[in-house]
Amino acid sequence: MLRKLLFLLLSVTVFGGCGSFLPKELPPIFKPITEKDEIKISREFRREAKKHFKFISHPEVERYVNQIGKRILSVMGPQPFEYRFFTVEDRELNAFAVPGGSIYVHTGLIKRVNSTDELAGVLGHEIIHIKARHIARISGPDPLSLLALLSIFLVGAGPQGQAAGVLGQALSASQQLSYTRQLEQEADILGVKYMSEAGYDPKASLGFLKIINQEKILNPVNIPPYLLTHPLSRERIAKVEGAIRSFNLTQSRSNYPDPIRKIQLILRLEADDSENVIKKYEKLVKKHPESAEPVHLLGVAYHYKGKLAQARESYERARALNPGSIGIDRDLGRIYTQIGEFRLAHEAFKRSLIVEPREALNYLFLGELFEKESNFQDAVGGYLRARNLSPLWAEPPHHLGKVYSKMNRLGDAYYYLGRSHLLSDEEEEAIADFKRAIEILGSASPRGQIIREEMEAIKAKMG
Repeated sequence: MLRKLLFLLLSVTVFGGCGSFLPKELPPIFKPITEKDEIKISREFRREAKKHFKFISHPEVERYVNQIGKRILSVMGPQPFEYRFFTVEDRELNAFAVPGGSIYVHTGLIKRVNSTDELAGVLGHEIIHIKARHIARISGPDPLSLLALLSIFLVGAGPQGQAAGVLGQALSASQQLSYTRQLEQEADILGVKYMSEAGYDPKASLGFLKIINQEKILNPVNIPPYLLTHPLSRERIAKVEGAIRSFNLTQSRSNYPDPIRKIQLILRLEADDSENVIKKYEKLVKKHPESAEPVHLLGVAYHYKGKLAQARESYERARALNPGSIGIDRDLGRIYTQIGEFRLAHEAFKRSLIVEPREALNYLFLGELFEKESNFQDAVGGYLRARNLSPLWAEPPHHLGKVYSKMNRLGDAYYYLGRSHLLSDEEEEAIADFKRAIEILGSASPRGQIIREEMEAIKAKMG
């Protein structure tokens, strides 16, 4: 029913930055929103979002944003929702949260931040919106009005989205806006508190608020959507400053290069800007020949472009300049795997695992190395470790499905392909794969019975 409602809502124009046009009296079939409702709405929104947004599926970008969110969540105690973090291609300075655990970050925002700490401030803010059920609290008493509010983000994905947001902001009732500012303040203060407890610099969150507030002042016509859904004021910034002082929040700076630079580079490469990127970093390397970071990033650009010899040379040079650089050995492992230098690849991944023993990317790429060596059993072990470390990531079970197929273990292959479809919100495809797995494994077998129970649970959620 929620899917039909969302489709209906997307068929009409819905304006709003913080409010929406809805009838005052709603049908009696609707009841107050529960946490279970929010989980369903989050899942339905993710399905619809695929039709409107272009998602960034690069594994390093996925893991980077996810790691920041999970690190903040780790200090917040048990949560009723499974949080999912997505990066969507859009130049606007925007991020938004959907009730039930889904958080979307625009590439424009990631490219604009100056540090990982600043992005952590944004994610901390969005997590609080979900944790405190803010959108449910301002949307009205039922799932219909909540879906109407959420449809703003999907309508806003088109070229008229910004104009709709501006008009909606202007027409929102003053009482509604006042209440929203109160919730924004709560998200600001608690977001800063938790991001600091997770080890991020709280002053970076304040710095980013000042940056986007300055952008609003300098560019009042083309207001970024982030400022529409998250209205700023001097008072709001002052309250964040006060919270940092009252909580006595401080954080020491890391000596490692900030990984945001690599992520921003990958996003530029994903946007088909590789030639300009290569030229930029070739100039930087000439200007700073003893600096490991630009040499490493030039290697990333070469690697993305398929210039493997140049990428290898840059990676090896970067490692010689700074052997402790985070991620350099993982990149070396990947390039050695691609060019068939398997011994060197194993040595590089071994070093990478010493530095980051709980990084799922290390095990995913190690699995690829084993698979290329036709060592399928160890490949399975690598992919399983990646899956266990990042259970909501669709990539490891997809690889498991492929490698089990090579081992002619088709029951396991279909099961893990089904798991990958499930994590991608493709329930019908997942059920089809589970059925094939049960047919092969036998419906009476212990494994077949377990998969059947899992399949029935999926059907129940869909229903």
